[in-house]
Amino acid sequence: MPLRLTRRDTIAGALACLAPRVGRTEGDRIAELVAQVSPERLRATVVALAGFPTRYTLHPDFPQVTAHVAQGFREIGVAPGGLALLPFTMEGGLLRHNVVAGSPADPRGVIVVGAHMDSLSETPMRLAPGANDNATGVAAMIEAHRILAGAALPCGLVSVAFAGEEQGYRGSAALAAMARSKGWRVRLMLNLDMLGHSHPGPDAPFWIEADEGNARPENDAAAQAAGDVAARMAAAHTRLTIARSDIWGSDYMPFEAAGFPAIGFYDGAAVEGAPGYHSTADTVDRIDFDRLTEATRLTVATVAAVAHQAG
Repeated sequence: MPLRLTRRDTIAGALACLAPRVGRTEGDRIAELVAQVSPERLRATVVALAGFPTRYTLHPDFPQVTAHVAQGFREIGVAPGGLALLPFTMEGGLLRHNVVAGSPADPRGVIVVGAHMDSLSETPMRLAPGANDNATGVAAMIEAHRILAGAALPCGLVSVAFAGEEQGYRGSAALAAMARSKGWRVRLMLNLDMLGHSHPGPDAPFWIEADEGNARPENDAAAQAAGDVAARMAAAHTRLTIARSDIWGSDYMPFEAAGFPAIGFYDGAAVEGAPGYHSTADTVDRIDFDRLTEATRLTVATVAAVAHQAG
């Protein structure tokens, strides 16, 4: 005989579902966020970005890349008022845009998560798929924003797809200068640059980079503390084998120079002559999507943990 529920049973069950769960720790809450990372979404974003023949910033079709990334934010629910294309000028007067999602003016302060959307190769005007460098970083950033934007963090979240990284951090330099001039309260800049390199061994290190001894030494303590948080999140919520280093050679550098604490995540692939690095061989078939998924989980966990500490 099927179980028959009374109206009283139904109401009681509904109220139980709505009741807050008692005894949940911060670790529990972060684990719930981390569990929302979608490997399928990550793969789809990487495949779509690497499908552009080139994402070279100086290519005349680069605005199509910018539009595609902006659409990616719209598709995860970023409202028109929370999305901006912020212009900057390259050498020779070429106009390009960073894609910015979130509210930089949040009075509680913001965590900036950034990833460059441009690519480079031996033949950048013809072919530069940039699957790992840096479609993986953009994919992780958009996926993290999808999860964290609805997480009621105690500070703001701003996610930025930069143009012009391969030409000397042009887009991030423009945005860091704007953040400084407008008085944004940047609590941390987290940079995502190359997250899915397919290493030969299962224990290949994944790098947490934290500012130490660069242009603004007063940033060091906050950056190192954030790096420590990231290392704890990696141990608690991922299967990554972590190594630590200073920041170098990517879009966090202008933010550090502007006086903002900066850290980054990186898979160790940026070695001249390595298969795929700054090459037409940087293709989707070389991506370790399990590693990218773990890196995205680390991103979500770190932003949530740092936000709650800041709050």
